[in-house]
This record gives sequence, structure tokens and C-alpha cells, in this order.
Amino acid sequence: MSKDFDFPAFQIAGHECPLRGEVPCEYGLSARDWFAGMAMQGDWSSQGHETGVFSQTAPTQKLLDRATFYYEMADAMLRVRSK
Repeated sequence: MSKDFDFPAFQIAGHECPLRGEVPCEYGLSARDWFAGMAMQGDWSSQGHETGVFSQTAPTQKLLDRATFYYEMADAMLRVRSK
């Protein structure tokens, strides 16, 4: 993912975003991480008999595949957002 999309999800009040100013500051999640987490949250909250569920014994590869999907979804949202 391009650094163009690696901006903070939450800006600290009174500080400028590093992409728009020179004031150094630290942030938690990037917008990409935030969007991926929200996609994961939406997916997990809609689990059911019709859509399937993640069990506590889900294979690691299945979880890695879903995590990759969430970040692909986030990347798509960021590309559309930048238009």
C-alpha cells in the first residue's frame, strides 16, 4: 500500500498531520488499519447460520486469508476515497 494512504485515522488536537505539516507527533491506527478493522467488525457482527461463523478453532490460514481480505477492502475504500 502506498504511503499516500498511511495517514492517521485520528489526529491529535492541536497538532498538524505529518503529511500536511512538519510537527512531529504519534498516532495510533492509520486510516488503513481503521478501515480494515471496521470491515472485520462488520463481517464478524453479521455471522450466523446463513453466513458462517469463525470458531475458536479456526485454522490459522483461514484467519490469515480473512485478514488479507479486510486489508484489501480497506485499500479499495482508500482508493475510492482519494478520487
